Amino acid sequence: MAVGKEVAHRIFKLDRQPRIISQVNSVVVSRLNPLDWALICELSGNARTPYSALAKKFDISTNTVKNRIKRLRKQGVIKKFGICVSFETLGVEMVSGFVTTDGSEDVIELMKQIASQPMVCDICRNADRRYEYWAMVKGANETLGLRHFLTGLDCQTDVHMQPIELFYPNKPATYIGNTRGKKVTFSHSQLRVLRSLVIDSRLPISQIATQTGFTPRRVRRILRDLLEGGGIHTYVLYNPFELGDLEYRMRIRYDDSEITGRDIVMVLYEKHSEVFLWSTITTNEPIVDVGLIIDRPGKGPPIANEIKSAAYTESVEDFVTYPRVVHGINRLNTHLWEILENAGLRPVPAE
Repeated sequence: MAVGKEVAHRIFKLDRQPRIISQVNSVVVSRLNPLDWALICELSGNARTPYSALAKKFDISTNTVKNRIKRLRKQGVIKKFGICVSFETLGVEMVSGFVTTDGSEDVIELMKQIASQPMVCDICRNADRRYEYWAMVKGANETLGLRHFLTGLDCQTDVHMQPIELFYPNKPATYIGNTRGKKVTFSHSQLRVLRSLVIDSRLPISQIATQTGFTPRRVRRILRDLLEGGGIHTYVLYNPFELGDLEYRMRIRYDDSEITGRDIVMVLYEKHSEVFLWSTITTNEPIVDVGLIIDRPGKGPPIANEIKSAAYTESVEDFVTYPRVVHGINRLNTHLWEILENAGLRPVPAE
């Protein structure tokens, strides 16, 4: 993860020096400010990171950090500061795939129908008659159940599903997508603190203390144990497309005797860190999927051409995604709510 932090810092340095920015406009292809994106990436690993620590990391004032976060929330780029359990605590794996249709569907209604399944956390249309989904499944029964549901859709002509590994080199190691965390059982005291955080994971210590009846010192100790225990993640929920950018996708099939999927991702990230959004690595086939954020479609193909020309590349499919249905709440979130409700602890409403 050190590479990601260094690149984020480098991008920010470009942002602070207009003369340098004017010389590299050809690579600044997103409407999202590089410093804003670097701040979001850092907060994704720990939403409770003090603004003073972010200010020190990027050599700016604390007020600058506060003002930028405030503006991002007002713009709708930052939706909320969230909290969820780890993959290991819930016991789920990630799968993704495609649903191909006969063209008779209502696009948005079909996407909503697929997203209605509790294990589906994201879906987008990436070509006429083809929809891509991501899901968190628990065991073979749920995997088969999801496949059965998808194959039962009236308009579908083909359903594809594959196990995947998430990989975000632009995010800290503590980010949900970069670690499965640990399987933990929460104490009642920990649950009382978590109850205060499910609405806003950046809630001040003083408010948590008031809501729980604990002393601030005890709250700090419980929070430290929770964050270091590996059973939860605090993160920032964001929509990078709120400013009008597009998602440019590449599906790369490669020769796994020449290179690993992670190496391909790192090549792309190190060369195009200013637009890198996410990646997944298929675990049963040599396939890497990468998402980039760009301001217009023409900015993507030159990057795809770089990958196509590599000796290890077998094929590259590239496209711009269309309407998305992204769940702000997925199974990692709802499981925490279920734990709290089973313990008789209803979440505290936001003030």
